[in-house]
Amino acid sequence: MTSSTVFGLDVWADEPPAYLRAARAKRTGRVLDVLLDREGHTDWPAAARLISAQENSDGTVAIRIEAHQEAGFMLSGPRYGRHVLSPDGRRLRCVPGSAAEEDWQRFLVAQVLPFAAALHGLEVLHASAVAFGGRALALTGASGAGKTSLALAAQRLGAALIADDVLALERREHELLAHPGTPVVGLAHAEAERLGRALMNGRALGVNERERLIEVQLVGRPLPLRAVLFLDRRPDGPSEPCFRPLDGVGALLASTFNFVLDDPQRLVRLLDVCQCACAGTVRRVSVGPLVDPDRLAFSIAGWFESLP
Repeated sequence: MTSSTVFGLDVWADEPPAYLRAARAKRTGRVLDVLLDREGHTDWPAAARLISAQENSDGTVAIRIEAHQEAGFMLSGPRYGRHVLSPDGRRLRCVPGSAAEEDWQRFLVAQVLPFAAALHGLEVLHASAVAFGGRALALTGASGAGKTSLALAAQRLGAALIADDVLALERREHELLAHPGTPVVGLAHAEAERLGRALMNGRALGVNERERLIEVQLVGRPLPLRAVLFLDRRPDGPSEPCFRPLDGVGALLASTFNFVLDDPQRLVRLLDVCQCACAGTVRRVSVGPLVDPDRLAFSIAGWFESLP
């Protein structure tokens, strides 16, 4: 058995998924045992209820999430196999079936493991995160805002990567800790082509129709969250990055990973985390189409390092 710590979880597996092998974070004591069953089938109750469904553009099923009080949760999709989590998030059975290796492993790190982290009591946001001087900066925004490209640009300026696209937060006393994610970034093909040789330090793990998956090195421990930035990239946006205050918790709530786990305890925890984040520095940065990730990263680094 080997252990890889991602999203605040110590993932134990007898056959470690390739997308977790570069994880170097310290163990947290939150255990998730993973059984990779390439030949098996899931014994799933017919009485389970559907709690979430996503469709492809042609109306076919993309992702389904089902729940059963005793069996737990099953996350599945024709391209991704079937993944069954125990109700407490401590056991996971992965049955890839005929799914391609890069597809089911991408689903594992992007959907299944963050779901397990939420079951363990962590709050999960759609955000990338970097660190300057041991302090974490979360980067969130709408899909396509450029979170991944910006995080990589910040790394080229000397920042350390914490997570790409999915960020697990833990409330500890009066601060939030940002946990390292999985050591994989998904970069859009156009951005990968733009960067060219700058990506040579990252090992290619896979390619799909949307992105190139690249292995990266992350920080080795959770870091205190100092600020949250909402990326607001618009066709009519300013030609220079413009930082503005962002009041309230509404935008943070909109960035939560999912509302599928909508029990009262989880919703109270989510509000608690958002209020704690707003007690720090939360800003919106607006940019237009001519501001590339490197230019934006330079502005953000200067702004962040000026914070007390």
